Amino acid sequence: MAISVTEILGTDSLSGSRLVINDNFNVLASEINSMEVYISPSAGTITNLNNLSSEALRVGLSTILLDINASTFDILTNVKMTGNLNMTGAGIFRNDTNIQTLDSVFAGGNPISVGTSTAIPAYTMNRVGNTTAAAIDIILYNGSIGQEIFFIYTEGSGDVDISGFNSNLVLPGATTSPNKLTLNAIGQSVHLLAIDNGQGQAVWFLVGGQGYVIA
Repeated sequence: MAISVTEILGTDSLSGSRLVINDNFNVLASEINSMEVYISPSAGTITNLNNLSSEALRVGLSTILLDINASTFDILTNVKMTGNLNMTGAGIFRNDTNIQTLDSVFAGGNPISVGTSTAIPAYTMNRVGNTTAAAIDIILYNGSIGQEIFFIYTEGSGDVDISGFNSNLVLPGATTSPNKLTLNAIGQSVHLLAIDNGQGQAVWFLVGGQGYVIA
């Protein structure tokens, strides 16, 4: 609500207006004290609000972590949940697809590394393909426990062999070392999940797919 103070005119006596001046200061002090129940200038915090209405909200200074506005709701950092996630809307959409196809012209060369010894694989969806006679080898590095990854064959008919780094790919009935999955036809796919091996280390397990061959 608006703050109302008494105006002192230029023709008024300052000494005679002393009570008015003091009353004006008291009004301002009271309003500031009321605001400081919620706003702490020294701590730089806002607390104890019953409701906050805004067209936009941004969290983060040099690095934006959350950005909400009239058209988007963007979370730009990791999210840790300790409760349930109940969805009553349309669903979950995954669009973190590798912008490059892992094939014979991929800039990374052959073998192709997915992830590194210090970084988990960056994408959930990976297109693969091979239009040459020689097999393309993909080395899958360790993921984070609970991480999923898909490989979808989208071009060619040559073999794409997927194996794990340091034996971190566990496959049923595998006969080679290291274990590997082979895709060689459009539409074939594999779906892998990283789970705890019992010692806090993530290893990849096959949980689904179509048309793959295990070796």
